Amino acid sequence: MRRSRLKIFSGIFVCVFLFGIFAFIPRVFPEGSTVPDKLWKIQSIDTMKTSRDKARQELNNTDYDTNIKTELGLIKDTGANYVAIDTPYDNEFKPYLKRWVKYARDAGLHVWFRGNWSAWEGWFDYPKNLTPEEHIAKTSEFIKNNPDLFADKDIFDACPECENAHYWPQPAKNEEYLAFLRKQQASDQAAFATIHKNVHTNIASVIGGRAKEVMDQDTINAYENVVSIDHYVKNTRSMSDYLHYFPTKLNSKVVISEFGAPIPDINGDMSEDQQANFINAIFATFYQNKDTILGVNYFVLMDGTTKLLNDDYSLRKAYQIVKNYYSPGIIKGQVTNSHGDPLANVPIKSPEGLVNVRTDENGNYSFAMPPGSITLIAGGGKYTIKNKEAMIATSATEVTQNFQLDPINPDIFYKISDYLHKII
Repeated sequence: MRRSRLKIFSGIFVCVFLFGIFAFIPRVFPEGSTVPDKLWKIQSIDTMKTSRDKARQELNNTDYDTNIKTELGLIKDTGANYVAIDTPYDNEFKPYLKRWVKYARDAGLHVWFRGNWSAWEGWFDYPKNLTPEEHIAKTSEFIKNNPDLFADKDIFDACPECENAHYWPQPAKNEEYLAFLRKQQASDQAAFATIHKNVHTNIASVIGGRAKEVMDQDTINAYENVVSIDHYVKNTRSMSDYLHYFPTKLNSKVVISEFGAPIPDINGDMSEDQQANFINAIFATFYQNKDTILGVNYFVLMDGTTKLLNDDYSLRKAYQIVKNYYSPGIIKGQVTNSHGDPLANVPIKSPEGLVNVRTDENGNYSFAMPPGSITLIAGGGKYTIKNKEAMIATSATEVTQNFQLDPINPDIFYKISDYLHKII
């Protein structure tokens, strides 16, 4: 009897000793665990109305550089990491293009080249006489002859909406059209390899309806499983249909290479409030499909019906909507048990499916979301489930929401540790 009691007390002593060692060793968690600060890899705003349409008007007017810098600064302030510059690639406009690119670099923005040769569609009174074969060859030479114009991580679209040149009427010339896209992509890729620049050439803007009608798997494969659509819509359902179509039918990621509102022929006229509400609804659709979207380019910053800025550079309400999504808030936290031990691989979800993440090896989780409130559900499986509310009040803010969960069927060691926590 005395020996049994001795064994019991000895066991308790060992447990208490071990608990004392492990319970009071400081737990060190890595600082600055990776927190996604953007919803999409590419977050861009287009400047076509000024970087292209004013290319001849402001070609030699260096005073206009102040306007360029102001535009680029306001684009950067939204949280965008790219600016779409649409200046033509012709020698006439190269000085203007170089100014835009320089100031974009100064602002800390990557450049998405969305120009073209003026002779392709007859811009600026150029004769509309450039053939597809000449387009490919001329673009290759342009890249090779201007290595200083480009930087790693830039995007180069040699021919946005190439179909507008009307070389490939549907459906008779669909195969020729797709063959051209593949040749253009291969040629551009080879040219950038020659100048040793890691520039993305697989984002080629196609009108959304045309892409849906003609894109095939061979072409998508050539573009590294990315389809880029210029797509203006009347309602969120139309956008959602397209966002589901390409990943489902062609196993591709989607880039929204042009989107904005209102387009009068599609949306009619909109007040400033109506524009902001509509854009918010479309961006909410993007957010719901964020896992299949590689990037978004809002069209356009100013001077068009879809503008984010007034003529005096004051911000329209739609500007803040774009900023809400380009500079999302961060919700993060840690999941532990009642002993304070971090729990790895625990799911954190939301009822509507917008959030679906898991804790890392240190029990930490994080995700980005635009301003708003959300219900978080932590646990499941072998752990209890707990719900908590979290809210991002304004863009670019950070909120911490921790969870404490217990095992549903604790083992003997957990029970002993739990008991010792209570008595010490």
